[in-house]
Amino acid sequence: MKNSERIVVYSLGFILGMALVSVIFMRRAAFRDTTSDSIEDPAYLATVAKMEALPQDVESVMLKGQILDFGYLPSDLDRQQRVWLLQFKKSYPHVRVVQSLESGALIYSAADQIKLTLRPEIDVTDLSPMLQALELRLRNFNRKHNIAIIGVLDTKIDAVPRTIAAIRKWNHLYQSADPDFIIFRKIDY
Repeated sequence: MKNSERIVVYSLGFILGMALVSVIFMRRAAFRDTTSDSIEDPAYLATVAKMEALPQDVESVMLKGQILDFGYLPSDLDRQQRVWLLQFKKSYPHVRVVQSLESGALIYSAADQIKLTLRPEIDVTDLSPMLQALELRLRNFNRKHNIAIIGVLDTKIDAVPRTIAAIRKWNHLYQSADPDFIIFRKIDY
């Protein structure tokens, strides 16, 4: 192959490659223009409208999270707690902030998992029937402390208490079932 033929083949490949990349970018731009922005989505606006802002005395790091959901527990009619579900990009990706309406106390926990302290004679494999029956997933296990971290039933604001209630019939397997609390340390300088 002569040098002139190589240059022609190279140029032809370069032009075809540029045309292909151009078509890809045009299709992406057209798709982006046809999709609705979530800010204009009526379902999104309705969800945001019912949400309350986080309390003033919330830990400052919580203000960096995006509020995914808000509601009252046990129900809107019998309000005892305000609950926010937050999403973060690092650490705990989903956080649950619960405020007691009576005392104003705030509790922070993972929104997508709970912590089980297993009985000493129980092995983590003994949890399999419970996990399968409820379609839950074992996320982590600490053999030294006999602690299992399991996922919750769904992503609603009451998922943590409903999951704890759902596993009660297997209470012979564990000593305690609790939210996976997030504890903030106060550092004095």
